Amino acid sequence: MTRRFVPVIAACAGALLAAGCNSRAPQPAAPAPTVTVTKTITSTPTSTPTPAASRTSATPTLAVSSTPAIAPARAPQGSVALTEWHDGDATNKCVNVITLYENRSDTAVISITQKFQTLYTPKHADGEYPDEVDGPVKMLTQDAGIAPYGTRTLYWQVCAPELASKQNPVPPDGTDSFMSEIGAQPRATVWDWAH
Repeated sequence: MTRRFVPVIAACAGALLAAGCNSRAPQPAAPAPTVTVTKTITSTPTSTPTPAASRTSATPTLAVSSTPAIAPARAPQGSVALTEWHDGDATNKCVNVITLYENRSDTAVISITQKFQTLYTPKHADGEYPDEVDGPVKMLTQDAGIAPYGTRTLYWQVCAPELASKQNPVPPDGTDSFMSEIGAQPRATVWDWAH
């Protein structure tokens, strides 16, 4: 294949240095050199023929979509902090826990999953005051609805009925009745961001 290249750029380069190149480029005095390009294609025979079903067209096809491309969602930044908690009313099976959460993010929180470590006072003789021991861990989830950078108080009822038989019954006069109540301490907190 033979092509003639007109060196317009080379001719304009000299003119650019002097006065600038205009739309009519000066033509060279000598004829342009002739360039010959050759292309060699070598094929390698294969021992397995290509089945007709696997042959594809070499012509690319463009997929056109009428919907605009949707930008990927930004991952929420920040965290949720449990800033305060209190045990409330309790029995030998359940305790009410009040928690205060702070959303330290620009994304709303839709739900909170809270893990609680239950505690109880084991059976003991009158006049003894043994330490509390760990009961089972309970995990509870509820809707939170915490706005970005907002706070929310959530109320939980943590129950472990299996602990009732491991405690002293409440005395008839109510003395030291707190030793017949379970407690619960928040542990791990997990939250779901609004999308």
